[in-house]
Amino acid sequence: MNTDDLEEMAGLIHFRAGAWQDLGYENPPTPESATIPPLGERSANAIKAGHEAVKDIDQLIARLHQVRAQLVSELRQDSDIRAVRVDAMLAERRAAVACPDHRPVHDSELGWYCAACGSDAPPDA
Repeated sequence: MNTDDLEEMAGLIHFRAGAWQDLGYENPPTPESATIPPLGERSANAIKAGHEAVKDIDQLIARLHQVRAQLVSELRQDSDIRAVRVDAMLAERRAAVACPDHRPVHDSELGWYCAACGSDAPPDA
């Protein structure tokens, strides 16, 4: 998954949003600094930058949805792989350690369960 483009897209949106404000400041840091022109008085370049920013935002949202979908898919796959590994480890442990007091009971929902060792193995025949 390459997410380098997200930072680049966000930077471009930041620039274009600034250009929409005619590169002015809401609270100018110095007397020479420009203020943001009021709506209805912005330049043609500012208007164009505003429209481009909206287009870029839409593209970023679509890209974020792609990244999210990929992450969700990979997280689910990772969880499934880990669950298989944990099940195998538990099965090995149950097989290696004999429970001296193995008295499993049968639960209609859970199946066999031994409170002493946690095994789901049925009672010895």
